[in-house]
Amino acid sequence: MAYIYELEVRMWEAAKHRDPEAFLEVVSPDAVMVCGGQCCTGAEYARIIPEFDCASFILEQFEIVNQDVDSVQVHYVVHTQVSDPANQELAGTFRVTTTWRNIEGNWKAVFNMDHRIG
Repeated sequence: MAYIYELEVRMWEAAKHRDPEAFLEVVSPDAVMVCGGQCCTGAEYARIIPEFDCASFILEQFEIVNQDVDSVQVHYVVHTQVSDPANQELAGTFRVTTTWRNIEGNWKAVFNMDHRIG
């Protein structure tokens, strides 16, 4: 299941580099994204990626909480830093869960939710 961890990192790297195309390579356009108390689709979230401020991130406590042949749900803690102090609300420590689904041979995030813990 190391590839699922790698997909999760690719999702964060796309956000860090403000790259909506790379983001949608690993996130389904119709994914449910629940972040900061807001809910949107993967496509809608990709549209805000160019303005997203994530200077760095560290994933910890990565665990698979459920899996079958075509889906995997993970849980982890992420620590984020921002480059602009005006975006400080995006920095912190969050619990994250993502559901990955094998869609026609490609693994895509179909659900992602975070909750600030620090």
